[in-house]
Amino acid sequence: MAIEEHMLKHSVAPLKSARIWLSGSIPDQADPTKMKAFISGFADRVFRAGGSIVHGSQPAIWPILVERAAAFQAVGGSRDCLTLAVSSRYTRHSAQRIPLDEWRQHAVVQEVPATDEIERQSLDRLRSWMADRSDAVVLVGGNWWDEHAGRAGVPIEFELARERGLPSFLLAGFGGAVAGYLDASPEILDSLKNGLDETTNREIAIDRDPDRMVDVVLAQLLRLPLVRGEPAGGASFRILALDGGGIKGTFTAAALAEWERLTHARIADHFDLVAGTSTGGILALGLGMGLEARDILSFYETRGAVVFPLTSLRRKARYWMRSLFQPKFPQEVLRQELKMAFAQAPRRTMHESICRLVIPACHARTGAIHLFRTNHHPDLAADRDRVAVDVALATAAAPTYFRAAEVNGQSYVDGGVWANNPVMAAIVEAVSRLRIPLNHVDILSVGTTSEPYSGRHTLRSGLAGWAWQGRIITLLMHAQQQATSELAGTLAGRARLLRVDQTLVPGEVSLDKVASISDLRDYGREAAGHPDIVAQIRARFVNGVPANRWDGF
Repeated sequence: MAIEEHMLKHSVAPLKSARIWLSGSIPDQADPTKMKAFISGFADRVFRAGGSIVHGSQPAIWPILVERAAAFQAVGGSRDCLTLAVSSRYTRHSAQRIPLDEWRQHAVVQEVPATDEIERQSLDRLRSWMADRSDAVVLVGGNWWDEHAGRAGVPIEFELARERGLPSFLLAGFGGAVAGYLDASPEILDSLKNGLDETTNREIAIDRDPDRMVDVVLAQLLRLPLVRGEPAGGASFRILALDGGGIKGTFTAAALAEWERLTHARIADHFDLVAGTSTGGILALGLGMGLEARDILSFYETRGAVVFPLTSLRRKARYWMRSLFQPKFPQEVLRQELKMAFAQAPRRTMHESICRLVIPACHARTGAIHLFRTNHHPDLAADRDRVAVDVALATAAAPTYFRAAEVNGQSYVDGGVWANNPVMAAIVEAVSRLRIPLNHVDILSVGTTSEPYSGRHTLRSGLAGWAWQGRIITLLMHAQQQATSELAGTLAGRARLLRVDQTLVPGEVSLDKVASISDLRDYGREAAGHPDIVAQIRARFVNGVPANRWDGF
């Protein structure tokens, strides 16, 4: 009995969460029988061992992989056992029909956005995407070596893997570009980083027996520490991060509702971790408690004017005068409105959440940061029985707008004072607390609209100039947002972070400008419905592969 079959029999998946990049194609001049046998057998064994295969949708190979994935899923396997990546250059401009709908029945499909119409650059971006999301690479066959070695993809993809330190296996016995590349550069056997010596790698490279090659490569993959940290259980650990922004949360709610409409799926079912600050915290908690995004959008549309009751000039003046000496709005109104909104939710407390939650707040008395979290770790039992409405009040208690919120004798203010964009808090939670490998994280970060910042009026300002119209607050929030996005993209990798936001004319919207609710809704739908964004959402996030159930403590 093969080692992975023995482990599976005892409920162990030895390649759990490991992603194997299958690079190559079936050479035109080669006998395809043996190579097809290898691909078919290799896919079967990887799937059964709990791993997944990433492939660039080569026409001669994808039908084999889809067939084996379908067979695996017919006996209970997950659809994310196979990821087919393709450049949007081909899905949108190719005369040959790309069967995306057929692929999606048995695979996760990733349309990698093309930067331009230059084929080589589009292919380079596709290859980098696959390299960034893989834990090992198996290179086999490949075309173009004899006709135009510079166009051969296998050498390029091997170099991308080598740059990232990925364990590599060169199978040159089936011919093609791998064989030509190895003949031209035999020294590459020294840099495969697959745990085998040069002699063994040479034997693997010239072997032509597909069954033996499947055994040898799988046996070594099983020995390697491919997934550093705690395996996520699926091909990726999906994070949803929702910014703060008062009534501008209408934009976010509209975007989420649009994605649910387009995918016919509930957002919360597809994310392993949801983080939200302030209005984003209300959204995150609503999703976790089982509300659909359209229900939360309805809350903003119908009750936003009640929470932020600015209508006539006379009332605006009264609230402005009030804000000089006490919070601008009565918190009791927000509490009552949240109770009414969450009353529709089938769940009430943090430990009942559909997904793991991270909700930033700040201790009002000490200024210490605080994270309300579901009990997804043994050390996080303190918030287990917290009522969602109380947590929502704490994260949304924006200074000057609402008084500090009381939760179990502690006073909290808005988490936006330190994490208005909670994406870094979410990444740190996933990597440090849940031990998710950083290269397995996929992040969807949704803003609440932004506007260009101009500091020309404050270049020589004193206290009055900086205080006028909240200029110092605007700068701090703008800088925090920019820093968080920049750091998150640098840490996780730009390709793993999808940011959805919209830049508006300065002053068009604000945290409490209820007159802009309908505009914010329309902007959110527009941003969410952009074809490139929809393709990313369907491929990476709301892709029909549910998030694994989380264990509470």
